[in-house]
Amino acid sequence: MKWTVWFLLIAAVGNALYHLGQKSLHDVAVNPLLILCVYYVLAGVLCVVAMPFFGKVEWASVTALASNGRVWLVALGILLIELGFLLAYQSGGSVQWSGVAVNGLAALLLIPLSLWLFHESFSWHKLLGIVLTLLGLYFLVKK
Repeated sequence: MKWTVWFLLIAAVGNALYHLGQKSLHDVAVNPLLILCVYYVLAGVLCVVAMPFFGKVEWASVTALASNGRVWLVALGILLIELGFLLAYQSGGSVQWSGVAVNGLAALLLIPLSLWLFHESFSWHKLLGIVLTLLGLYFLVKK
């Protein structure tokens, strides 16, 4: 089995843990950005602990990373993902379909961007995937 499959499995397990944790905090009456700060501090501690398992740590790279606009783009994306789910769950959003709906919408947003920015290919199979995604989103939100 390719390593990619294992890495995606790690991401899937992490995603499930993430949604379970976010939904379980739906009744915590604290500023949502404070909750996010606590998440990030704890995630930072876990990263520092796990770092040695992924190779040599070069702390001098921090400045270069922090001045890279693409790193800020990812940081903004993380913040919006976390805040969006936290607020959605606090307002009664369903853990059953929220993750699927957001990932489906994100895929639809990424298609034109990937074509334009990364010159990725497009095919009729992908068009069928778009149609099925839209159909799935319809059924997820339909009451």
